[in-house]
Amino acid sequence: MSDAHGLGVGRSLKAKPLIVQPIWDRLNHAVIVTDCNLTAPGPTIRYVNPAFTRLTGYRADEVIGRSPRLLQCPRTDKAVMSAIKRDLLESDFARATLVNRRKDGRDYLCSLVITPLIGPSGETEHFICVAEDLMEDRSQSARQDVTAELEQALTLVEDLERRQIEADDLIARQQGELARLADRYREACAQLEAVQERLALRESALERSGLEFIRSDSELNASMEELRAMDEELRVALEQMEEANAHLARSNEELRRLQTADADKLQLLASASHDLRQPVMSMGLFLDVLRSRMGDAERPILGGLLAAHVSIRTLLDGMLDTARLDAGALDPTIEPVPMSVMLDVIHCEFIPQAEMRGLRFRVLPCAETVSSDAQLLERILRNLVANALKYTTTGGILLGCRQCHDAGRGRQLRIEVWDTGPGIAEQNRTLIFEEFRQLDNRERDQRRGVGLGLAIVSRLARQLNHEVGVRSWPGRGSVFSVTVPLVSNETAGMGNSHLRFAG
Repeated sequence: MSDAHGLGVGRSLKAKPLIVQPIWDRLNHAVIVTDCNLTAPGPTIRYVNPAFTRLTGYRADEVIGRSPRLLQCPRTDKAVMSAIKRDLLESDFARATLVNRRKDGRDYLCSLVITPLIGPSGETEHFICVAEDLMEDRSQSARQDVTAELEQALTLVEDLERRQIEADDLIARQQGELARLADRYREACAQLEAVQERLALRESALERSGLEFIRSDSELNASMEELRAMDEELRVALEQMEEANAHLARSNEELRRLQTADADKLQLLASASHDLRQPVMSMGLFLDVLRSRMGDAERPILGGLLAAHVSIRTLLDGMLDTARLDAGALDPTIEPVPMSVMLDVIHCEFIPQAEMRGLRFRVLPCAETVSSDAQLLERILRNLVANALKYTTTGGILLGCRQCHDAGRGRQLRIEVWDTGPGIAEQNRTLIFEEFRQLDNRERDQRRGVGLGLAIVSRLARQLNHEVGVRSWPGRGSVFSVTVPLVSNETAGMGNSHLRFAG
């Protein structure tokens, strides 16, 4: 349950009888009733049934009078919240799946159904939401359905990539044709200028020889014949220029059509990637449940599943970010971001995969607050940690922060990811930030990604005006870092000014 339960406006509807409260108390599904006040600070909870307490851990006296936002967590999808609001405004009914957080801090996946409650006057007086925990009872067939949907979506993504390549080739050919037409146009203009210059010279000569016209009739006829030839040459040049202009106009129209189609494909790719994030998130939750139920014999299998899940999620996130960056639709929201929450989320997300691979993953605490876009900065750090996990086979990974000072930018926070991987040669430290560039994956092993992670890091950092750095020692490991402006004016030390990976 989130603050989307209060979305909607009072509209005239056909009057319906209210359901009596004792019925709600006996339901096995969580029931939450809010008012319909949309002005700040938003709607408040008026009633919850006992099933709500069993689902979330909150008693009725702890939530009544408070905003439904208390159930949200960093993994609650803002796009789903916007879709709930749109559905309530357009159809008086909303259905969605969200990740919320219980009172004890555990996240859970729930299905929501929201409808208005109509009062005796025929106006909407409250909203009622029925919530169901999707993690309590999921069969093997449900997981197979999710897997099938993912396979279909991946097929769609591959087809879109193929069509994108074809469109790029066509655009390149059209641009070459436009360049050739432009050259021909410039040649025609040069010929026209030469003809006009010659015509001007001839007219000047005719004016100077006006007194000799009577005595030089033959010479005049010859000059007139030359003038007619020049006029014919000028007419032919003008016709060629008009034909070139018409061809150029058609080429421009075709280019605009291709650009529009390209933009539509980018939007379709972004939408498809976004729609896939929900089932991928659900898969992660199911894998977390399986991890707590499987024994040591199944750990290698679960480790493979976790690696595949992270690979799919990284690929989808990378494609979505690339589509947004190419379409120019990524608009950062710079605001104060506490690092402690972000580091906890990243630690909880990657520790299972590190343990399955026999690696140590440590996150040093940090109480500083930086100025950045929370979602984009988290995406940068997630890609750096995922990259370290891909190339580290023994040892571990360390995520930590240290303060630094820049003469032009003031106080900064450098967030560093240390690994004990193979290291990077100096001549390759700029190549790794190129798209689809993988130095030691010539066989294109998909379990190690497609080479978008560090390219996305570089592009997002430029978008946020953050500095990305890399230091490496071949055979010993690497350190990737991103430097972010600090918000806090405190000058106390952070306690980790000398970061080293501790064995």
